[in-house]
Amino acid sequence: MAESVRVGLKQFSYANTTIVHDIDLVVERGECIVLTGSSGCGKTTLIRLINGLIPALYDGDVDGSIHIRQRRMDEYRPGEIAKYVGNVFQNPNDQFFSKTVEGEVALIGENMGMPVGKLRHRVDCALHQTGIAALRNREVRQLSGGQKQKVAVASTLVFDSGILVLDEPSANLDYTATHQLGDILGRLKQQGKTIIIAEHRLAYLAGLADRVVVMEAGRISDIIPAGELAHGLERRHGLRCLNEDNLTALMPPPSGEPAVTVDNLRIDNGSYSFPSLVDFVVHRGECMAVIGDNGVGKTTLAKQLKGLLPLRQGRTSYGQRQRARRKNVSIALQNCVDMFFSETVEKELIPRDKRNDPDYLARVKQYLIDFELWDKRTLNPHDLSGGEKQRLAVLIALLEPSELVILDEPTAGLDYRRMVIVADAIREKIITTPVILITHDLELLYRTCNTVYMLSRKGNSKHPVSGNERRILEFFQHAGKKL
Repeated sequence: MAESVRVGLKQFSYANTTIVHDIDLVVERGECIVLTGSSGCGKTTLIRLINGLIPALYDGDVDGSIHIRQRRMDEYRPGEIAKYVGNVFQNPNDQFFSKTVEGEVALIGENMGMPVGKLRHRVDCALHQTGIAALRNREVRQLSGGQKQKVAVASTLVFDSGILVLDEPSANLDYTATHQLGDILGRLKQQGKTIIIAEHRLAYLAGLADRVVVMEAGRISDIIPAGELAHGLERRHGLRCLNEDNLTALMPPPSGEPAVTVDNLRIDNGSYSFPSLVDFVVHRGECMAVIGDNGVGKTTLAKQLKGLLPLRQGRTSYGQRQRARRKNVSIALQNCVDMFFSETVEKELIPRDKRNDPDYLARVKQYLIDFELWDKRTLNPHDLSGGEKQRLAVLIALLEPSELVILDEPTAGLDYRRMVIVADAIREKIITTPVILITHDLELLYRTCNTVYMLSRKGNSKHPVSGNERRILEFFQHAGKKL
């Protein structure tokens, strides 16, 4: 079988720091491999070396060689590699340049001079293949995180590249969309595509991946034939579960007094309005999950509860005015880079009025140690890995004094061990402050949530998590049909 990708790398370093080293990897044509491992282990860096973004867009010193289709990377002309390698970034916003969905999906074909008739046909096929044909004329900036991820995947299908490189493609996708992505990748593999995926969520890749490449501290620590993962190796390597059907709830129903009430709230961002009104009560000691299909309005609801968007209908117990809601709610946004304004991690967490507060400083230090960010405290937040940024965003929300904490997809892109760290912090937080958790992560939901609020156009409903595991799983599986 012919080689698609060969990586022979002694090391890649940036600012005198070695990021990845001793990489010897061959990917055969038509093979699907999964790069996995702890957050910050070097997966994204290796992906960027394979797709040519290093050194084209990212600085650093490369000691070694990358071959694409048996040709050295440095032999390709600028931009030429895009003909052969399609990319889906960890944060899809980083790869968008067009205003509309159709324009974004068509962009690579336009840049490569594809004939107009062929381009239109390929765009139509890509939109239908990824289930976003109805979004064709929508502005990209108005889409949910999961919808943006689908647009990024669709854009790789237009030029018919032989190699697809995807960095955490399921990070913001719901259960149904994640398994739809698995189906899409399966069809592409059958067509002979070579697929390289950096991923923590493994369940949807069962039966698709040929090998799982485990990375640790910048190097490959193990290469496992995918079939062997069924024998419990996923936990040994700190990987996510392979079978979500057998997960069970760990948290009992809440028993505290009502803390937050939301009445007759209309999810509305000015261009979209959800038909079912939102009513719920969150109690002291409660973590309530909010679940629903991509694009249903979960993030819009979070922004309305926080006061980042107005309430066009309904009320909250902690304030009607946006200013009051902003003051009384802390939030970790889905696109967490929007939260960072300081020059270091440490400064993000320590407001001016707390700089001389020894108790607060000790609390920040312990959080940084627990979240494995202590050694990163002097770095710019934008220089962190995706998982590290996610954990920092959660810390900002947990440290801010408030009546309610909202976490929007806090474990997107996190490995199993870091997910557990976040879950433990949430369980500690609800002792004093209720938490609303927007998530597609079943492992996190069952570990932290007492209750679940299901958003559906047929009517919203709230249930205890314990005893309703099958109901929750079925809602995830059929959300797209229900909504």
